[in-house]
Amino acid sequence: MKIYSINYFPCENESTSPLLVLFGFIGSTEKVLNKYKSIWKGFNILVFTPPCDMTIILMRICSKKVLRKIHKYFQTHPNAPKSYYIQGLSVGACFVPGHLKQYENEKYKYLLSYIDGIVLDSGLSVDTRDAITGFKSAIRSQIGSLGVLIQHFVPLFRPFISEYCRNDVPCLYKNGYNFLVIYSDCDKFFPGASQKLIKRINDKDLNSGAQLNKRILNEVKFDSNHIEHLKNHKDEYTQAITLFISKTQLKKK
Repeated sequence: MKIYSINYFPCENESTSPLLVLFGFIGSTEKVLNKYKSIWKGFNILVFTPPCDMTIILMRICSKKVLRKIHKYFQTHPNAPKSYYIQGLSVGACFVPGHLKQYENEKYKYLLSYIDGIVLDSGLSVDTRDAITGFKSAIRSQIGSLGVLIQHFVPLFRPFISEYCRNDVPCLYKNGYNFLVIYSDCDKFFPGASQKLIKRINDKDLNSGAQLNKRILNEVKFDSNHIEHLKNHKDEYTQAITLFISKTQLKKK
């Protein structure tokens, strides 16, 4: 049994279509992820289902593998648009900063200019306390009664989680990425985390070198629970994604 997976799904016009890199949530099934994939019509889609990794070691190993897949995609699809989007769901969103950190490798730096937008749904902790809260909630949710016991061991991983918040999370604030942040005040997994993220994205001191006036930052707040926004607000969710794609593509012209 694999503890994570990376799968590629081409669209009908594969050779000339843009790419979406989708970071699923822990335990996300193909049936659930298909609902997110269906929103990105006309996109080739690379789907990564993450492991529950509190050491961040496996997080970085997996992030490198995803980046290699992206690099290979553009090498083997020379006619594809030099454009792709990243979407992270719940804990999958927490993998996005670690993924962006891998672009520090000179071999992959060229890909930074291809990233047209990042969508973060129901996640991404910017500080250690939020990350620990989120991991404990995810473990309880995915493992059930055993998770109630295991969650008490999460604080033992604080040094690893603190390193992630200190070294990986700041990669979000560089390069002036465009963001769509989808969240809810009802989220009990990462309560208040998205609001903190939005504040930091707008913090000029954290975004040195980024042109904030040219960055697109869309916020969409729903009244649904953690990672249930698409389920409960399908039309509004789809519209938010579609509008974000249109805005970011118009910005390039």
